[in-house]
Amino acid sequence: MAFLERIGWRYWLVAIVMGLALPALATGIGISPVMRFGGLLVIINGCLAIVLGRLIYRKTQPGWWLLIWPLIYLSGSLWFLPRYTRYFAIVYLCISYLAYGLTQAKTESK
Repeated sequence: MAFLERIGWRYWLVAIVMGLALPALATGIGISPVMRFGGLLVIINGCLAIVLGRLIYRKTQPGWWLLIWPLIYLSGSLWFLPRYTRYFAIVYLCISYLAYGLTQAKTESK
């Protein structure tokens, strides 16, 4: 169990569900492209990137864990989503890193 904790199994699980399973489900049940873009990519995944960035900092986890979510999302977008959605992996990485850094700055100023 210590090995699973060390590699961050919870972050991997959330990334797999949100990066692979959710796009596959959204494509499989035929959600409109507008809802996939607005609801799934912008709102849900953007908020997830913020939460993961803040959580990784607060729990003092390794900074490379910020890469887990965008990389899993990238593989899910390659398989299930339109071509333009691949660029969101970079956006999610930037948002996670920004949330990580802003959480750091906020806690240091107290």
